[in-house]
Amino acid sequence: MRTNPAQTRDPMLDQLLPELDRIEPRTRVAVTGLPEAKFREVPPDGGWSVAQVFEHLCLSNLAYLDGPLAQAVEQARARGPAARPWRPSMLGGWLSSTLDAPGNRLPTVPKFRVGPVVRDAVVDVFLASIARARTLVLEAERFDLFVGLASPASPLIRLNLGDALRILVVHSHRHLAQAERTRRAVGM
Repeated sequence: MRTNPAQTRDPMLDQLLPELDRIEPRTRVAVTGLPEAKFREVPPDGGWSVAQVFEHLCLSNLAYLDGPLAQAVEQARARGPAARPWRPSMLGGWLSSTLDAPGNRLPTVPKFRVGPVVRDAVVDVFLASIARARTLVLEAERFDLFVGLASPASPLIRLNLGDALRILVVHSHRHLAQAERTRRAVGM
């Protein structure tokens, strides 16, 4: 019997939960007191505005959450308890470590590129996606994280459930750092 109901059996999921819990406060700091004009201002050296960063996160997170992640969690639960602890796939491990390394510039997949128009309440939509991701992590606990899924970025990219959950969290933190840099760049 576990004393903490939020504690998971797989060590990777145990590491993801505090990382997920850091996202909302970090997001709030990144946007609090930011006037709408500065929220939408592109930095002087180019790149995305803070609003566009959050739009990109919404596009990518929702592409995973509205399809392959939820389905993979259901498949994992149907398979039953995990027989072994999760390990990243070669591609998933590489992608996660590449996203996690500061300064690595990666091209944005066309499906996740943003334009000048950003949805209403983009920060709230992003935070709701993080809450959904946390729910999926808890639903996946003790189940087989090796269930495969196709990335919504490209059907040629095959990941396992653990990879996809880890990548979603690492990717969110990567772009929160970008939003923080952008806020400073636009003079806030």
